Amino acid sequence: MSKIHYGVCNICDSICGLEIEYEGSEVISIRGDKQDPFSRGHICPKGPSHKDVYKDPDRLRKPVRRNGDKWEEISWEQGLDEAGKKLAAVQKKYGNDAVAVYYGNPTTHNMDSASMLLPWLKGFKSKNIFSVNSVDALTRMFVSLLVFGNQAILPVPDIERTEHFLIIGANPVVSKGSVMTAPDCKKRLLEIKERGGKIIVIDPRRNETAEIADKHYFIRPGTDALFLFAMLDVIFKHGLSDLGKLAGMVEGLEKLKSMAAEFPPERVSGKVGISAGDIRAITKEFCSSKKAVCYGRMGISCQEFGSLATWLIDVVNVVTGNLDRPGGAMFTTPAVDLVGLSKLIRLPGTFNKWQSRVSGLPEFNGELPVAALAEEIETEGPGQVKALVVMAGNLVLSCPNGNRFDRAFQKLDYMVSIDFYINETSRNANIIFPPTMLLEAEHYGILEHTMGIRNTAHYAPALFPKPEGAKHNSEIMLDLLYHVEKHRGPFSHALGWVKRKGLDIFSARVQLDLLLRFGPHKLSIKKLMEHPHGMDLGPLAPRIEELMDKPKRKIILAPEILVRDLGRLKYKLEANDDLKKGEYLLISRRSINSMNSWMHNLPSLARGRSKCTLMMCPKDAGDSGLKSGQEVVVSSRTGAIRAPLEVTDEMMPGVVCLATGWGHDRNGARLSVASLNPGVSMNDITDDALLDKPSGIAVFHGIPVKVSS
Repeated sequence: MSKIHYGVCNICDSICGLEIEYEGSEVISIRGDKQDPFSRGHICPKGPSHKDVYKDPDRLRKPVRRNGDKWEEISWEQGLDEAGKKLAAVQKKYGNDAVAVYYGNPTTHNMDSASMLLPWLKGFKSKNIFSVNSVDALTRMFVSLLVFGNQAILPVPDIERTEHFLIIGANPVVSKGSVMTAPDCKKRLLEIKERGGKIIVIDPRRNETAEIADKHYFIRPGTDALFLFAMLDVIFKHGLSDLGKLAGMVEGLEKLKSMAAEFPPERVSGKVGISAGDIRAITKEFCSSKKAVCYGRMGISCQEFGSLATWLIDVVNVVTGNLDRPGGAMFTTPAVDLVGLSKLIRLPGTFNKWQSRVSGLPEFNGELPVAALAEEIETEGPGQVKALVVMAGNLVLSCPNGNRFDRAFQKLDYMVSIDFYINETSRNANIIFPPTMLLEAEHYGILEHTMGIRNTAHYAPALFPKPEGAKHNSEIMLDLLYHVEKHRGPFSHALGWVKRKGLDIFSARVQLDLLLRFGPHKLSIKKLMEHPHGMDLGPLAPRIEELMDKPKRKIILAPEILVRDLGRLKYKLEANDDLKKGEYLLISRRSINSMNSWMHNLPSLARGRSKCTLMMCPKDAGDSGLKSGQEVVVSSRTGAIRAPLEVTDEMMPGVVCLATGWGHDRNGARLSVASLNPGVSMNDITDDALLDKPSGIAVFHGIPVKVSS
């Protein structure tokens, strides 16, 4: 007799409710939970794929050690002790910074690993900590620190009440939000139109969100900051600014006005690709709405002016009175309050406390930009990275200049991977430790609920017990750290034992229960278990005064770090960077069936035609004599790849677009499904020298490339 279990998908930000039918240890089907008040029965193709992950024969169940070209299973104790001994030996010989750590996207989408992340990272005592943040959301948190004083204060579009949604460099129909937890996002966007509101999309590609929008405008990649400054110029010169209740909370308004005056629509229109008339019309229409919000994501964050563009989106929302009011950019009141927690432990965020050894890139929140990691491994001298621990990350396919990472890994003395696949990165490791997967672990989306478009809470117990001989993420993390401390010496060993026992008591579950009990809604795991479909805690409510903490705290409209970057933006405006024949600006995309590279190994998501194509507009293809379906060469400073061409009017002239996360043709990876349709890796041609200068985030939108037959 089959049974039903209610769970939560943890692959992306959406945290959709799952209805899982199972019998014994066999998953029969996974559907959307229609009783989930947040996701409302919605589910994307990734949700049912948990079944594929659970039974995937390629998924590792036991630790493996590389022996030449072969892998051999070893016991947990043997593997952990060997890894701990090797990492400790590297630090003893070369110093603590000789061991680097990188963690990928799934780490923070997993309650178990996220709960132990901070003590785990600190336990290595290294300044060489890297993460997916610097190829994803770093600029968002960086700007929050500069403008609001806390990296965890994240503005979220109140799309359930807005009347005008201006979307720049984002595709929420596919991403389901991203730094905006919005399950069933397409339906929610259509509801804006049903109630008489408008959706405007500005993007170099007429993407899936643009297809349902009222209007779409092409914009040249990397010029969004110029466009936003032109919007501000129109706002100020036409008296459209209305700070409302924020009037007494802002600092730097006059300075902002003088800066915006340098970028009128007539001056920037030629560079951005949107006419001065359209810029004015977009701005006035935005300001005429009583409930409007401007939102941007990867196209904004991961470009050469990512910090400026992210900042200016906040500024547009502030000066039009659309920050912290219904229908505008608001702040979630989650059951687990990360802003309050950061204040309690005095970790609102840090910046530039130290710099990377080789290029001098700035630290943010205790981490260095991942664009610096390869050179830290390659460059000899004191502080050189000699060993690496990678958790749930595939740097070869997800980070800029992936081939350079591949080469750099060969120079390491030792490498450990925590992953349940032998992928393009972990194949370079000496030992791989596989964790349990979602159906074998409890879950609560701490980060995702913090970015929700509604206040909700949803705890899901594990469907299946942890298999005999398996370990959860946190157990692997803490066991590995314990074995490192064990081999540092007797005192460290004793301290590590005490710490390990303490963290066993202060488990992920205990942490969550305490955070819920002391959170704004005074909940508990017991209370949430009484609501297996999740709890709706109501719409977003104004709370900026509470978040800003101190009465004298100001919203900084002109942070000095960003003001100093205007010289670079002005140079961009005046530079003669017209593209020659065969030259293009490359941007990235992902499909609804994909998010992380490991998902290409799941049969339910791998069906259909190849999604790894290079998109180009008909005019550019015709001018170059190229045809849809033919294989073309795409080259940059860092390398060249070959990809099938897809000619489509979705693309802006002068811009090409390639899917990310592919490139499963490297020897040694064991992804049997993905290898049948490997695609090519965009990150073989992304340039690790192209960065947003203030933050150090890598550029994935606006990369100069050449395309030829």
